[in-house]
Amino acid sequence: MRKWFVVLLFLAVAGYGLWNAMAAGNEQETDEIESGPGIGQTAPDLTLPTLGGKAVRLSDLRGKAVVLNFWTSWCPPCKKEMPELAKFYERHGREVALLAVHLTTQDTLDNAERFAKANRLMFPVGLDVRGEALRQYRIQTIPTTYIIDPNGVIRRKIVGPVTAKRLEQETALFR
Repeated sequence: MRKWFVVLLFLAVAGYGLWNAMAAGNEQETDEIESGPGIGQTAPDLTLPTLGGKAVRLSDLRGKAVVLNFWTSWCPPCKKEMPELAKFYERHGREVALLAVHLTTQDTLDNAERFAKANRLMFPVGLDVRGEALRQYRIQTIPTTYIIDPNGVIRRKIVGPVTAKRLEQETALFR
């Protein structure tokens, strides 16, 4: 009995370690994932309600680079990257727009509100309540982040969690 317990414990620890290793190296460039709008294309426009009760329109952010992030509250890599998005926004929010699109059709509005409040998110959180952003950007994996230049052209697509440092590197040309 004890032998089986040790074997199961070993397998659980090994599985968890493998999952963490895969999550840590989960960033993929657009070249590897050919879904959604591509690099060099104009970003599809979105108009979404926000947690703050206002509406945000992606095309209204032109003139600044935009970090467009798609997430849900139940996604472990999304949870991991939110402090990084907050750090980036705190440092560069005046020069780079950040819009975190909560895929509300894949989660709930209550979860989004609780998550934003618990994590003190200060950047705009758009609510994809009808799944339009999900369809337009053909989001298959979350988190997914687009870097959009000041003219509204997609310059990078990153699948998987991002860091503040990575966002600083990706937006440096546009600041």
